[in-house]
Amino acid sequence: MQKITHLLFLLPLICLVVLGVCLERPSVSREAFRQALAAARAHTGQPLRRGTLIVVDYAQPSQTKRLAVMNLATGRVEHYARTAHGKNTGGIWAERFSNREGSLQSSLGLFEVGELFSGKHGLSFRLIGLDPQRNSMALRRGIIIHAAPYVSATSMLLNWRSGFRLGRSEGCFALSADDLAELSRPLARPAYLYAHAEE
Repeated sequence: MQKITHLLFLLPLICLVVLGVCLERPSVSREAFRQALAAARAHTGQPLRRGTLIVVDYAQPSQTKRLAVMNLATGRVEHYARTAHGKNTGGIWAERFSNREGSLQSSLGLFEVGELFSGKHGLSFRLIGLDPQRNSMALRRGIIIHAAPYVSATSMLLNWRSGFRLGRSEGCFALSADDLAELSRPLARPAYLYAHAEE
């Protein structure tokens, strides 16, 4: 009986290790990159020859590395990371999106990455919504890029009953502290973030 109890205790950890191996691979689709580049080009009205484009693929499950950081000068992706979605957007999968205050949902579309500031989540990036229909309320809603402890393997383990989902934000793009540090040094400007989903 004691051996069975130990096995039941270890089962979530074993599952997370197996999942971790599978989930280390980047998970941003070509379609997400295509739409992100098209939206950024449409906004600037010119070729993208410098700066940064962050692509978030909400069509992928929350445990995966569904955020990519592209150097627009080289066209290369320099970093992949996990990012949370809003509490009312979904569990493992992001399913519902909103531009409304108080919705606790993620927003889609193109954002400009604004200033780096120190707030209640520590160092964070402001986001300015550039899509009138989908994210124009981002500044008013306080939608930002910030670090959070719930974007971690520990959080996924604690959420094993919910399919090892990542923790969830109030609509912000929350990253691990390490991934935020990687994004911050240095962030080539101009910088944009595009949030994609299969609508």
